[in-house]
Amino acid sequence: METISFHYGRHIPKVARALYFHSWKSILTIAVQVVFIAVCMVLYMRNDSLILLGIAITLVLTTLMSLVMRTLLLPRILGSDTRYNKDYEYRFDAEGIRFDREQIQPVGWGSFTRVWENKSYYLLFQGQQNYWFIAKQSFQDAAQEDRFRAYVSDHRKIGSGVIW
Repeated sequence: METISFHYGRHIPKVARALYFHSWKSILTIAVQVVFIAVCMVLYMRNDSLILLGIAITLVLTTLMSLVMRTLLLPRILGSDTRYNKDYEYRFDAEGIRFDREQIQPVGWGSFTRVWENKSYYLLFQGQQNYWFIAKQSFQDAAQEDRFRAYVSDHRKIGSGVIW
């Protein structure tokens, strides 16, 4: 059984931002909002309609509020939560991963619906919204990370880029 540990709360803001900017839903939402803003601005310039200008300004403010909320406020709130403001210890082997010391049975690698990585983290998804993350810097060495990747890869492809 291999052990890795890291301070969970320090990583939550970075993981939340990475998840937001790599999620296809977020990318699609931002793209649609930008298209609507552009359409409203073009129609405003052609028609001099103050209603269209008001709609465009409202969409800009809504988009900015959403970005600030999802990338600044929410990560700070989660990062300051006392439940997460401590070191977490994960133990893993070929069977699966244990997310706390009292957990007797490991969560099997096959129970994760998808696995995603970027340069700093692995995200292990259980369903659409629930996930666990592991900071890559928490591995003791490259060999330990390679064993982790091998265990996961036996059951799930490790994706990168956009999270589908």
